[in-house]
Amino acid sequence: MIQQLATNALQTRTGLTIHVRPLVPFDAPYLVDLFENMGSDSRYNRFLQPVDHVEMERVWQEAENIAQKVIGASYGVVAFADLPARDDAPVGAARYVMVSSAQAEIGVSVRDDMQNKGIGMILLRQLIDHAARSGIVQLIGTVQNSNAAMWSMLSKLGCRLERQSEGSYSQITIHVQETVNRAQDFQDTAVDYSPEPQMI
Repeated sequence: MIQQLATNALQTRTGLTIHVRPLVPFDAPYLVDLFENMGSDSRYNRFLQPVDHVEMERVWQEAENIAQKVIGASYGVVAFADLPARDDAPVGAARYVMVSSAQAEIGVSVRDDMQNKGIGMILLRQLIDHAARSGIVQLIGTVQNSNAAMWSMLSKLGCRLERQSEGSYSQITIHVQETVNRAQDFQDTAVDYSPEPQMI
């Protein structure tokens, strides 16, 4: 199906060419494929709970639910790449779900053997660009404090980002509609007067 839809050919920082397109309602099989190629740590970081023993029927139900919801108050993207054993394999996906008229919650998934190649960064930036065009002011999410790869990626986005630690995880807010001057003013104030919320 990917050949029948408009895709963007993009190159990651490691030189890998990926094809990215919007998530559509018939993409549930690709989401299941991604889940099956994520290990225990990746699944825990993504879903914030152990999901290794979830029945496949439940996995398919959730994938179909996610894919169908892109028609409404959400937006997602999926990335494909040619792998040694398979062409056009799904290697990552990301989406946001509206929680108010100006705020949306984000999630990013990349299969284990394709991590640390820059795919997650491309997908997250695609979400940020779409959110900005759609009038969304903030993207929010929950990140495990031990998820070093995600924190490294977030630190390179170029957007002001707030981090509020809550035990083993942190709530994050990405400000997508803020001018560079406003972000710098906030960072200067945060450094001078308050260590919380943390800025990265």
